[in-house]
Amino acid sequence: MNIKLDDEDKERDIEGEEEKKVEVAEEELEEKGEKDQSLTVKLIKILIFYLAIGFLGWNFFAFIFSSNFCNIEDVIIKGNDCLCEDEILSRSKVKLGENIFKLDLKKSKNSLMQEPWIKEVEIKRVIPNKIIISIKERKPAAIVHIGGEYFSSTKEGIVLSEIDRPEEKFGLPLVLGLEINEIKIGEIIDKPEFRTALESTNSVEVILPKKFFRVEILSPDDFMICNKDDTLKVRVNGPEGIINKENLLREALEKIEKEKLLVEYIDIRFKDSLVIKLKK
Repeated sequence: MNIKLDDEDKERDIEGEEEKKVEVAEEELEEKGEKDQSLTVKLIKILIFYLAIGFLGWNFFAFIFSSNFCNIEDVIIKGNDCLCEDEILSRSKVKLGENIFKLDLKKSKNSLMQEPWIKEVEIKRVIPNKIIISIKERKPAAIVHIGGEYFSSTKEGIVLSEIDRPEEKFGLPLVLGLEINEIKIGEIIDKPEFRTALESTNSVEVILPKKFFRVEILSPDDFMICNKDDTLKVRVNGPEGIINKENLLREALEKIEKEKLLVEYIDIRFKDSLVIKLKK
């Protein structure tokens, strides 16, 4: 009798446990359903939010790309000393009245960098309707005679422009005797004697400022530096010789002036010596 009661109690316990498991499973299913529903609502809200942002963004960009509010009304150019603003504006391909966001800054910069005078350039948009072009120009260092024409050139040999009247550019040394038949604007004078000639002239200029006007290239290591009226000529083989013979050169010039000598040229090409060649 007792054994049967124990079996019945066990069956009841098992049934109770199963009912509890069913209840827990149902609760878990309900919680999962609520979570799934909550996640779906969140996803829908996020989707609606981004659709709204996209719609507003599309309308905003459509507005700024089509509205006259963002059309270019002013172009400010900075850093130009030699180039005029009209040349820079034309080269930049910036058009007044064009939408500021349609301007291709990289293309405009590349176009400007084709101009030999321009060494560096920066272009900025200033919203809503202004463009700022800042340039750094190359500096001319010499006037070069090539193929019957005169050109301005940097010290590196970059040809900047053609010059009609070189005498009006007296502040720059004139380089003659380059063995080049022709050259184009923007090309580089690749003759090493050009740079040597220019450096030699600059070295003499340090010793005797404003005295010399031109340098003639007689050979790759032989240069004649002259003043404007050819009353003073110094024959050199490079800038080092000029620097090493600075005192000798000053003494020779003092002697010539004191004794009023008629000199064809002063030759400082020889080591540790200087020769004054008199006119016959």
